Amino acid sequence: MQDQLIQYLTHLVQINSVNPDLSAAGQGERNIAEYIHSHFQLLEIPSDIHTVIDDRCNTTAVLTGRDKNRILLLNGHIDTVGVDGMDDPFTLKKAGDRLYGRGTYDMLAGCAIQMGLAYYFSQHPCPITLVFTFVADEENLSIGMDHLVEHFLPALPVKPFLGIFLEPTEEHIGISHKGFAWFEVEIKGVAAHGSRPEQGVNAIFPLSYALKELDAINQELAVEKPHPFLGHATLHPGLISGGSAQSVIAARAKLNWERRILPGDRQEKLDGELQRVISAVENATGDQKVIGRQIFSRPPNESKENKLIRKLKLAAGDKDYCGMSYWADSALAAQAGIPSILFGPAGHGAHAVDEWVSADSLIDTYKAIKKFILDLGG
Repeated sequence: MQDQLIQYLTHLVQINSVNPDLSAAGQGERNIAEYIHSHFQLLEIPSDIHTVIDDRCNTTAVLTGRDKNRILLLNGHIDTVGVDGMDDPFTLKKAGDRLYGRGTYDMLAGCAIQMGLAYYFSQHPCPITLVFTFVADEENLSIGMDHLVEHFLPALPVKPFLGIFLEPTEEHIGISHKGFAWFEVEIKGVAAHGSRPEQGVNAIFPLSYALKELDAINQELAVEKPHPFLGHATLHPGLISGGSAQSVIAARAKLNWERRILPGDRQEKLDGELQRVISAVENATGDQKVIGRQIFSRPPNESKENKLIRKLKLAAGDKDYCGMSYWADSALAAQAGIPSILFGPAGHGAHAVDEWVSADSLIDTYKAIKKFILDLGG
């Protein structure tokens, strides 16, 4: 089966599924969604392609087991980040245990595992019903998972008892992960000739006050009580823009930052941090105006241990639970009432030029999920 999984992964990597919102090289997910759909058609497992918008597509498939009303949700995202700086990113290269290529680790390996599980259970009795889902756009705004939650999951006969999202976790059960929120402040000044600053209001100078306040907030977060699996909340400035020319007093400046959110962080706390940054700019020297806003957010996720998650943990070698610093689509399934965890293979280089996944871990993860499914029939 390892060779078969590597073959699936080879074909997945060959298809350019770079997210078009992140890179001009991106083509959307239609081609990879069609390839996955054809796999399920060959296995005679009912499958559909769902167009989210233009060439942004999801693929779903349902394998009905002995218990039609006991549903396990399996999920992977089929978009990848860009390929700048990579040499032949769409060709899988094997070096010992390492399988190199864009998306191998994050997270086409998880998609290959789903395809392998579909093949096995198309040939052998399955005690439960398996819902395979492959979604677009996780690397940006998760429009694929939003579409799945809104249109596909409600049409299932019953709500899945568990969601396994096959993100890379080094074969640990990711029982929690952080959320995030994006903020910005826009500062408005008055343009003037660079030689006559007294006639204008410089919108860039007050950015230093905003950055100083962000740094203070970040230092406060670093000394709060850490989450047992996720550590501390963090924030970082991500974008700065402003001005029109070096010889012109800047009439506009903008600062964007990201706040990584822990389970239990309240919106009121985030709102208070934003207001602190706004106030810092308002109190800076000058007659500038400032507007601040939260522009986007995704929630954290934390699943409580139960007997099913413990059963998966045992099937996976009884490794310790872990928390993941990144955000994942599992939070949206959890919001829809489906307890969801992360579990996937080991590797390195998510979003990096030297991305790889372990071939041994690929098969080990497949075996663990297969054992978990079979044990549910015992």
